[in-house]
Amino acid sequence: MMRNRGEVLKISFSAFFADLGYQTAVVMFPLIFVVFLGAPMWLYGVVEAVNYGLGSFIGFLGGLLGDVYGRKRVAVIGNAVITVVALLGFSRYWWEAWLIFLVGWWARNLRTPPRRAMLSEVTEPNERSEAFGILHALDITGAALAITYTAILLYLKLPIEYLLAITAIPLVISTLILSTVNAGRVKTNSRPSIASLRATHRFVWLIVLSTFFFGFSQYSFGFPVITTAEFTHEDYLAVLTYGVFLMASAVFGYVFGRLKLNEYSGLAFLGYLVGSVASLGFALLAPFGIIGLYPMAFTLGIAVAATEVFEPTIISKLMPEEAVGSGMGLLTFGRSVGVFLGNTIMGALYQVHYSYAYYFASASSLISFAIALLLIMRMRQP
Repeated sequence: MMRNRGEVLKISFSAFFADLGYQTAVVMFPLIFVVFLGAPMWLYGVVEAVNYGLGSFIGFLGGLLGDVYGRKRVAVIGNAVITVVALLGFSRYWWEAWLIFLVGWWARNLRTPPRRAMLSEVTEPNERSEAFGILHALDITGAALAITYTAILLYLKLPIEYLLAITAIPLVISTLILSTVNAGRVKTNSRPSIASLRATHRFVWLIVLSTFFFGFSQYSFGFPVITTAEFTHEDYLAVLTYGVFLMASAVFGYVFGRLKLNEYSGLAFLGYLVGSVASLGFALLAPFGIIGLYPMAFTLGIAVAATEVFEPTIISKLMPEEAVGSGMGLLTFGRSVGVFLGNTIMGALYQVHYSYAYYFASASSLISFAIALLLIMRMRQP
């Protein structure tokens, strides 16, 4: 029986309501930026690179600040600031849309590592796969519901100003729930030292390196959304692509957490290798419309579920207890730097031909798979 299940559920339901709100902004941003405001695809690639990539430093900073000043304090402040995305629908210029989304997304990056560290704090090492599986499942269930109501309201032609404005409600609820969690308070005798960070297990750096390359393939899902819009000419079908991805991610995140799989093998095969197959599928099957795109979105959801369960579980077990937040920050940093470079390159390649972008992502994910296999082999050495 998991100890502190109530605290795990508080953190997880806070994630549920957060995604119920801001994921509408995530899926609407590429449509607002490119389709409604007319920005070119190369600029979208650069913008998403800044959103995700430079936000990597914010993620690392969030983990470090959480370990020093209190994980709960940093997580709650960051979660509260995400609410600014409710203003996205009122944007009239591309730079306005970008600035609003940027602030909300970076706030999300700030709170994610300390929130993950709080989850580690209230669980035993042998409970963490299940705990992170619950977190991811509820997190993505909220996102899937967000995409569902977004698609319905778009189909009903609700003005995007109102569609985005209502996201403030679940975001406020999320922050209120997170503020009640009994974890994450600063402990003056357990702040991370430079020595503890230098002592970071060498395998942590391999995980960070592998997630860096997987970041190339875990591109902004705005690319598949735009691809679907181009091949179907229906905005609501494009939004539903994201819904399919999220549904798969939620279900398999919970399943992977419950199955007690080997974290390293699960990360390599179910995460990185399956992710490579999904990106290759987007390149080859997009001309078939939703018949080709939706199954690949589902497959990519499986891959992302594996990484979201196994990566933080591995980091939480390898890092010193007083530096778990910083370890989660390193994980966010590695992924986000990869996403930064990946989105920039994908935007340029997409401008030439959509398939080139996905071929690049598929190859990058294979590199992550190779690094993970190297890690498994090194662990088996005496």
